[in-house]
Amino acid sequence: MSGRIEDAPPAADAQDPRRVDPELLRRYDVRGPRYTSYPPANHFAEIDPERVAEAWRARRALDPDPGLGLYVHVPFCAVRCAFCGCHTTTARPQAEVDAYVDAVQDEMALAAEVVSADRIVRQVAIGGGTPNDLGAERIERLLAGMERSFRIAGDAERSVEIDPRTATAGRIERFVAHGFRRFSLGVQDMDDAIIAPLRPGAGVAHVRRVVAVLRASGIEHINFDLIYGLPGQTPETMARGAEALVELGPTRVALYSYAHVPWLHPHQAALASRGLPTADEKLRLFLAAMDVLRAAGLVPIGMDHFAMPSDPLARAAAAGTLHRNFMGYTTQRGLDLLAFGPSGISAVGPVYSQNAKETAAYLDAVARGRLPVYRGYFLSRDDEIRRELLLDVFCNFRADLVALGRRFGIDAATYFADDLARLGPMIADGLVEADGGRVAVTARGRFFVRNVCMAFDRHLEAVAGGQIYSRTV
Repeated sequence: MSGRIEDAPPAADAQDPRRVDPELLRRYDVRGPRYTSYPPANHFAEIDPERVAEAWRARRALDPDPGLGLYVHVPFCAVRCAFCGCHTTTARPQAEVDAYVDAVQDEMALAAEVVSADRIVRQVAIGGGTPNDLGAERIERLLAGMERSFRIAGDAERSVEIDPRTATAGRIERFVAHGFRRFSLGVQDMDDAIIAPLRPGAGVAHVRRVVAVLRASGIEHINFDLIYGLPGQTPETMARGAEALVELGPTRVALYSYAHVPWLHPHQAALASRGLPTADEKLRLFLAAMDVLRAAGLVPIGMDHFAMPSDPLARAAAAGTLHRNFMGYTTQRGLDLLAFGPSGISAVGPVYSQNAKETAAYLDAVARGRLPVYRGYFLSRDDEIRRELLLDVFCNFRADLVALGRRFGIDAATYFADDLARLGPMIADGLVEADGGRVAVTARGRFFVRNVCMAFDRHLEAVAGGQIYSRTV
C-alpha cells in the first residue's frame, strides 16, 4: 500500500498546516461525528433500564477493577448563549432546582447499589449548564451526597466547569473544600465586543476576577475554553484573546471549533445572519490562537487542546496514552463512566446509556426508584474493536494495528483492509500515512482527524446525506 510509514519523520516544512491547499479544505469540509463516543450518540435507541443494570452488575467481577469516573450534569443556566450546544434550560423555579439536587443524590445512591459502592472512583467531573449557579448550599448538598454513595480515592482528579459571570468566592470555596483542584472557565472569547452580544453579561473583567479568587484559594490548575468560528472573530482578535489568556497563566486551553447545528439547537439559527466564517477562515482563526499558545509554551494535545508540558494531559499525549470519553480528553483509559442528571451519558463496559433529557421525566424515574435511562446502545464485538482503534487515532494520531489484532485475536490488516483502502485519497493528500501494521496522522492531517476516523466508521452509511453532524473543518 502507498503511504508507508518511514522511520524518519517528514520534513517539518512539508507538515506545516499553513501549506494546506484551500481546495483541500473545501474537499474535506463535510459533515461528520466528533467521536466523543463510537458509535456516536445519534445511533442510540430505546433501551431497557434493567438490561443496563445487568450489564453494570456484571462489571463487579472485574479483576483488576479499572475504577469509576463520575460525571454530574447541571442543566441550568441564567441565560442561554447564542452558540450553546449543551443540554440546558434557563430561568427555572428554585423549587425545581432543589428537586434536581435531591434527585441526583438519589440517582447516585441507586447507581452505587447497582455497580457496587466498593468500586473506587478515580475521576470526578461536574459540568453543565453552569454548576456554580446552584449556589453554595446546593453545591454542598450535592457533593456531600456523592461522597456518601461512592468511595472516592484521595488522589482522584476532581474538576468542575464554572461560568465567570456567576462564580462567587463562596461557591468556589465549596468545591475547593471537597477536593476540587481543577477549574475550567467557559470564556469562549476574550473580546467584549465579540462575546457580549452572544453571551449576555460576559466580559473579560469577570474572568480576571474569578482567576484572582481561584489563585487566592490555592488553585493552580485553571483551564480556559475558547471557541473559534464565531461572528466577528478575526485572526487579530483571536491572537489578542489568546495573549490575554496566557497572561492569566492557564494549565490547559481548549480551542473548540464552533459547531453550527441549528436543526438540533434552533436558537443557533440567528448566528448565520451575523456572518459565519468559511472553512479556510476558520483555519486561520485557529492558527492565530495556536501560534500564541505554542509560543507561550503550551503544547498541542489531541484535536483541539493545549497544555503546559508538566500537565498530566501533556505527559499522556507524549506517552501516546491520551484517552477521550464523554467528559473530554483524559489520562485515565478504561474507567467505567457513570453520568448523573438529565441527558447524562454513562459508558460502562460494552454499553452506553443516556438519561432522560427532560427534567420532569428524569425526576419521575428517580422518584420511582429506577435508573432514569431512556436510550442507549449495546456495542457489538466489531464496535468494541473499532472504538479502540478510533480512540487511538483521535487522541494520539496513530494506531498500532498489530497490537490491536493481538488484543482482539484478529488479523488487523485483513480485518481493516477495506477501511485502509478508503484512506487512499487522504494518503495521497499527505494527511495520513499507513502500512499493514500502523496508521499515523500527519501534522497537516490533524486538522482532518475526524475525516480519517470516518474511514473506519461502519455506521456512517446509516446516516449518509442527513444533517446529523457538524462540519469537520
